[in-house]
Amino acid sequence: MTESKSAVTPPVGQALNDIVKRVSETRFPLRTDDFADARGAHSALTAELGDYLLPRINSSRTPFLIAVGGSTGAGKSTLVNSLVGRTVSPAGVRRPTTGNPVVIFNPADARFFESEHYLPDLPRSADPESTVPGVVMIADENITAGTAILDCPDIDSISESNRALSRRTLLSADLWLFVTTANRYADAAPWNLLKTAANRSTSVAIVLDRVPPEANREVRHHLSSLLSDAGLANSPIFSVAELELEDGLLPHSAIYPIRSWVAQVGAEGTSLERIRTRTLSGAVAALPARVRDLADYAQSQEQAHAALATSLEQSFRAADARLGEVFSDGRVLHGEVNARWQDFVGTGQLFRGLEPTMARMRDRISAAVTGKHDAATPLHIAILRSAAVSLREQAIAVVDDVNAEWRNTAAGAALIDDQAELRHVADGLEDAVKSAVSAWSDDVNALVRDIGQGKKSKARILSFGVAGVCAVVEYATFWDSEQSAGPEQNSRHGAGVAVNLAETIFGETEAAGIIASVRQRFLDAATGIVRGCRTPFDNALRLSAVPARQAGALRSSGERLEVAL
Repeated sequence: MTESKSAVTPPVGQALNDIVKRVSETRFPLRTDDFADARGAHSALTAELGDYLLPRINSSRTPFLIAVGGSTGAGKSTLVNSLVGRTVSPAGVRRPTTGNPVVIFNPADARFFESEHYLPDLPRSADPESTVPGVVMIADENITAGTAILDCPDIDSISESNRALSRRTLLSADLWLFVTTANRYADAAPWNLLKTAANRSTSVAIVLDRVPPEANREVRHHLSSLLSDAGLANSPIFSVAELELEDGLLPHSAIYPIRSWVAQVGAEGTSLERIRTRTLSGAVAALPARVRDLADYAQSQEQAHAALATSLEQSFRAADARLGEVFSDGRVLHGEVNARWQDFVGTGQLFRGLEPTMARMRDRISAAVTGKHDAATPLHIAILRSAAVSLREQAIAVVDDVNAEWRNTAAGAALIDDQAELRHVADGLEDAVKSAVSAWSDDVNALVRDIGQGKKSKARILSFGVAGVCAVVEYATFWDSEQSAGPEQNSRHGAGVAVNLAETIFGETEAAGIIASVRQRFLDAATGIVRGCRTPFDNALRLSAVPARQAGALRSSGERLEVAL
């Protein structure tokens, strides 16, 4: 009877294959708070599916794998060598002794242990002393055909990769021979793994090594109690006394009970299939809960990515809104611009004793701006400089805002730390701002000259001068009475004068349209500059994109398996 027929029905097999697909598609690109746990759970589940479950549900025959695991220095390799009858796995005082899994199998089973079937991502080696990460393959006629022994790395190794590889090797097996010692059997590390074995119904046998004869009964009794509490009450316990090794191997009398039991399990088809089926069924039954856990991690990724995208969108929407305020409330007209404006219209002389009628005001302004000295160019330069400074400040501000928002999350902070271009505006911002402001100024000049070709405004534009009219329009652009939040009185007054003067030149209706059009052109250019600062953030989100609805797909696949079971 094959494993797939005895332990896995077709609906279960189909559900398992769907889980494999969904797990393989799941990604964890963001370093969220639970990132390490998520990656660990994903790696462990991926490995178990590929190393253990798939070979058994998609193949009619796989060797019966017996994994020998345990803590550092417990005597795993010595036990393996003794079971095989020769030294196949390094043993000694160096810790950790076993860095790579060592697989000992009958030559007849060599095909199963080719890279496409077993631990497929690990390089193969035939050298037990190899320090290159991989799996050591040793064919030995002393191993019963259809059975293989796996010597696992230390479960409590100082090397994190060794610990992960040990767990992976154990979870690829049908049966565990768990080796511990009389003074370390209650350590936490072994029991964390033994509880995993109990949760997935993996068959386990305990080898209690180096047991003083006088303590054997007491230690075995306590260990039995712990096994019962962990859900492993039926696990056999083998005691091995502290003995002198013979050519590096345990004496035949010490190893005989364990060797006989292993041989019996491998030889008796009914016993072997019972253990194999129990472990496989338990591993399958444990999958839905593990898939749900992975789905929770996947959802955390989805939520983190969505939160970053939302905060980015909100920051740039707020930046767009700020542009409308900054370039309409008169703040661009403060400082040097205001001083140049007063010089331009001759504020100190023009308004002293000025009669209150608007007609007289326009006449005096006209006389002032057509005077002998050129006050339009300094005003024009001051306006462009102030607008450029404000635009640059807004670009820097939105980048700072996104940084502040993203740094409130682990995922966002990691992206910023990894990508320097997210921490500040691009080096080309200064040139881009100058180019945009200059192009806008050229548009204003072209617009005024174009309007000056018509009969209606030509004479007035010529009487004021194109440069002067451009300066008036530019000045009026940065103050909108409907959006102003209350700038200083002189800025309001100056902008109002500029608007009145524009009305004198173009007519009230056309002046309003020209100023609104020029303001919108500037805002469009400013928006383009500020939104350009978003590109690095969009690229970061694109490169760290989380597959759509991966959490839901995982949950659905887990539920499908539950129904099939």
